[in-house]
Amino acid sequence: MTAFILAALLLALLAALFVAWPLLRRNAAAPAAPMAAALTVLALIIASALLYRLIGNRAWPQLAGAGADAGNGTIAALARHLEDAPQDQAAWLSLGAAYSSIGQYALALRSYERANRLTAGGNAAALAGMGEAMLLTGDNARAEQAAALIERALQLDGQLPKALFYGALIAFRQGRLDVARARFSAILALSPPENVRAALQKEIDEIDARQHPVLDAATAIHLHVTLSPALAGKVPANASLFVFVRSPDGGPPLAAKRSQVSLPQDVELSAADSMIAGRALAPGQSVSVIARISASGSPLPVSGDLYGQIDYVAGKSGPRALQIDRLSP
Repeated sequence: MTAFILAALLLALLAALFVAWPLLRRNAAAPAAPMAAALTVLALIIASALLYRLIGNRAWPQLAGAGADAGNGTIAALARHLEDAPQDQAAWLSLGAAYSSIGQYALALRSYERANRLTAGGNAAALAGMGEAMLLTGDNARAEQAAALIERALQLDGQLPKALFYGALIAFRQGRLDVARARFSAILALSPPENVRAALQKEIDEIDARQHPVLDAATAIHLHVTLSPALAGKVPANASLFVFVRSPDGGPPLAAKRSQVSLPQDVELSAADSMIAGRALAPGQSVSVIARISASGSPLPVSGDLYGQIDYVAGKSGPRALQIDRLSP
């Protein structure tokens, strides 16, 4: 009955998730948006809050809605049970799930931590729950720790839907599209409901489109990105390379790409790499192209980032060298 109530609490909101999640996640990925990082966190919050029981339950239950008081009633029952049976790991996991279902993420974290201690860090569900709760508290200082917990959970159980889901979102935000795709595909292989399958397939198709965009010859920009020898020792470990195309008139980038730093490397962009609907490169447009090495993983400039910049005429300048030779102030 406890599992039924917890599952029913949020499955009724599933439809709303699959409208909000893709839109928010795309905004989070757009380097043009000043609030990119905030939207990424928001996408995680909404995705978790609405999909909580779906991704936390291997059985993919199909249940009806429940009353608004069900969550509090379940928490009270679990709390009473745990007073008499404090070693009941499954009950602590259920309590964490119940607290998450009503947005009490700090209390959820405590419950998952208790379950984790009972197994000396060997329970994937507890680790994934801890990672989720840390993300949902909105404490950016714990984001790295949360990601590490999710990865540890996947090492213990590579088929845990919740860990796969958050692991996919984190990988997407970090620009590790191959990893994100593999994890979305792994959830798909667990035979979720049809509406979930459709949403997951849409995410996979979008990643495929980003990894293998069709270059628009009329707006193509061909670059050979190199690093100045004077800056060779300043590239941080695990940094990301962002390449942006900007209009002389300002505003958000007209196109952008992100990749791991492996210089020298060739990069091609075109109107197919537009990040905002209705804002893309035009044939023959004069633009600035910036290549930036980011230690933080954020597309927004940070003091100490390495970058280089050239002017380019979309579709007409041909192959050009772009050397990263400056430090952001």
